[in-house]
Amino acid sequence: MNIIPLISVKKGKLLDGKDGEPFSLDALFSQVEKDAVLYVLDLDGVEHNNPNLELYQQLTEHCALWIDAGPRRIDDVMDIIMAGATNLTLRTELWPDLLLSDVFELTDDEVYFSLSASNQDQLNFIPPDITGVVVFSEDLQRTSDFTGIGALKNRIPPQNIYLYNIPSNTRLYWEGQGITGILVDLNKKEGAS
Repeated sequence: MNIIPLISVKKGKLLDGKDGEPFSLDALFSQVEKDAVLYVLDLDGVEHNNPNLELYQQLTEHCALWIDAGPRRIDDVMDIIMAGATNLTLRTELWPDLLLSDVFELTDDEVYFSLSASNQDQLNFIPPDITGVVVFSEDLQRTSDFTGIGALKNRIPPQNIYLYNIPSNTRLYWEGQGITGILVDLNKKEGAS
């Protein structure tokens, strides 16, 4: 199972997790290996449509970036890719008229959908050419009978599924379910293990 460190950006400041504490680029670079994949949850982009593109350019000097900034149109995707994104997470609740073919015209990189409790019904509409999904809802992960992940795996194999900060007592269960990986707040040592 892949373990991808996650940082967030809020009000232009780096945080060492989704709800973490502020920290510096130097601290980040000392904690994350050179060329490692780093998941960047840009809350300024997701919540206010104001992604931190200049910051991505600084981060990309050290890390391969998986950016989740809530793009709402194709120009936003272009800006995020040009700023250094290697992988991209899309949120269909922010971009309801999304045409995935337009996104794939811009990039050959991995493109994921974000899945939360509020948009779980989108499981029925995941297109087969999407790389995978990222599940942020901890409530959905806590129940071992979360059928959505199983349904997703059965519908579109091999589907890449990443879970956010899974509880340590469910890690073996999810590994047995064939989950591709977990996103782990940088401020947690080895994540939920």
